[in-house]
Amino acid sequence: MLTRTLPLALVAALAVFVSGCARGTAPGSLSYYVATPAAKVETRCGGGYQVFQRPGEPTILVAAYGVSEVAQTLCEQRRGIVPVRATGIRHEEAAVEYIATNPQLKGCTVVSGIEHTRLHSEFVLACPAPATSVVSAKG
Repeated sequence: MLTRTLPLALVAALAVFVSGCARGTAPGSLSYYVATPAAKVETRCGGGYQVFQRPGEPTILVAAYGVSEVAQTLCEQRRGIVPVRATGIRHEEAAVEYIATNPQLKGCTVVSGIEHTRLHSEFVLACPAPATSVVSAKG
């Protein structure tokens, strides 16, 4: 009986796995950022993160390393640090650190976010409009 149910269970598990990937590369999905180069970011407690940003888009994906996430949590507890999160979303500190270390994001702020998994969060950034030169005609 076990030999009959095992292949069926494997097929069912594969179908569930593949259906989770069927969303494709829609904005907001984890696969949307796959081809984007990652920037490595460390937070005050040494938590290691990878941050992905597609060129020209106001969103970033923060991916935490599992071990770093545990170390970050233990460090914060040991030091009595309460993470300040304006959005209430996990990994916001890494998003803020990413903004601080990138000159092209000067003046940007995190305005909202969504936690996709315990190790992946996506944030929306608000950046000031670039200065434009004004041409005036004298007549």
